Amino acid sequence: MPALEISEGILTQFAEIVYKNSGIIFRDSNVAVLISRISSKIKEKNTEVGIYLEQLKTDKNELLSFIDFVTTNFTSFFRNQRHFELLEESILPELIKRKYNRQIRIWSAGCSTGEESYSIAITVKEFFERNHIDLSAWDVKIMGSDISLESLFIAKEAKYPERSVQKIPPDFLKKYFTPLDEGKFYFVNDTIKKMVKFDFHNLIYGSYIEGVDISFCRNVLIYFDEDIQKKVLTQIYNATNENGFLFIGHSESLVGLFDKFKPTSFEKGIIYVKQ
Repeated sequence: MPALEISEGILTQFAEIVYKNSGIIFRDSNVAVLISRISSKIKEKNTEVGIYLEQLKTDKNELLSFIDFVTTNFTSFFRNQRHFELLEESILPELIKRKYNRQIRIWSAGCSTGEESYSIAITVKEFFERNHIDLSAWDVKIMGSDISLESLFIAKEAKYPERSVQKIPPDFLKKYFTPLDEGKFYFVNDTIKKMVKFDFHNLIYGSYIEGVDISFCRNVLIYFDEDIQKKVLTQIYNATNENGFLFIGHSESLVGLFDKFKPTSFEKGIIYVKQ
């Protein structure tokens, strides 16, 4: 199939539609992704670029489907392992000491298909078990949110193909997952699944989320321009408790961008703390 030809003017309109509805900006470095997603939609609908563009301007359901398709990002279980080690070895022990109400709230912002959220849940459960703390005596809630309804459906189903679980430590895979179809798929066990709630949320709009102790917003900010980054960080800041923690991607930094979270060094890395 020949490559889809899209004029600069048309491509700009598609990019503006995505930006307006999700805050994600397409630059020269990632515009190929947008072109690829447009091409797939054109093939699926058996239509033309200009006609599909006009449809997005009038058909809200198709617009939602397109935004959903464009904004689905790569993720994996225990991505950047050191963050989960830091969570278990440094952050959770500190929270346990100061949370007299025995209530912990963790937010996976931009959770995609749920791998990060379930990795957090496994880490939390392992921490409580290894330290002989009764998890049932604590009110621990983990929430994963995303703009992609399709991704959220996968997250709620908690069923993943074999390739998605290959980096999970073997003991965790055996303990927290159930194989299906001779190992072609794996289900997250109910003990972990029930620890996580998933919900639709657009990070660039006002947040209904509050009382968060730990936020994970990793490899999300890189898709936004500076104005949207500040807007997203403000939403997270407002949702976070005093002295709450923020994890961002290892290649991301808030220095010179947002100073209300202070970078704080721990043995396994740097985490931002709400001041």
